[in-house]
Amino acid sequence: MLKEKIEQLVSNNEPLFPIEKEYAVKQGLYNENVEVDYKGWSFTVIERCLKETEEVIKEEHGTFMNEPVSYFSRNIDEFVYVESSIFETIGVDGIAFETDDVFLTFTVLFGLKVQKKWGPFLKDYLAANVGSKTYSAMFSDKDGLWDVNIPLDQLDGFNTEMPITDAMDLAYRFIFNLLVAIEAAN
Repeated sequence: MLKEKIEQLVSNNEPLFPIEKEYAVKQGLYNENVEVDYKGWSFTVIERCLKETEEVIKEEHGTFMNEPVSYFSRNIDEFVYVESSIFETIGVDGIAFETDDVFLTFTVLFGLKVQKKWGPFLKDYLAANVGSKTYSAMFSDKDGLWDVNIPLDQLDGFNTEMPITDAMDLAYRFIFNLLVAIEAAN
């Protein structure tokens, strides 16, 4: 799954994230010394929403993504929902980012396109990488996705003053590494 998507990016000579280039090199799709254009984030949807009703407060522009993640500890009743064509590589349509009301952790929520049979592996991976009591993962038979909620504060490199875009990058890398682990276990 992941390998095919990276092969397609490489064959189309598209820009890659550093983690994608590293993967492509390990898979023999690229020579380590090949110069690659690196891609930056672009979001097709950025919506600030109320948690209670999921009502859109405002459709934002890219500049909002430069806000520090601490924005959500000051605006605890909000979350941001983003979509990007970049997420296609990791099998995610969109990501929601918020501060959890109860635990006051910074969390990302997303639907992951991974078969139901990977449930035990997915849960073991999440427990080992974000803590056994700090995540949730439930399979939805309705849409065939894993509904995953992880605390970003548990990941290396996270800090509350990083821009929201960097938090999205951190989430992307986490999901990418999860898919690499699933692929290796397959």
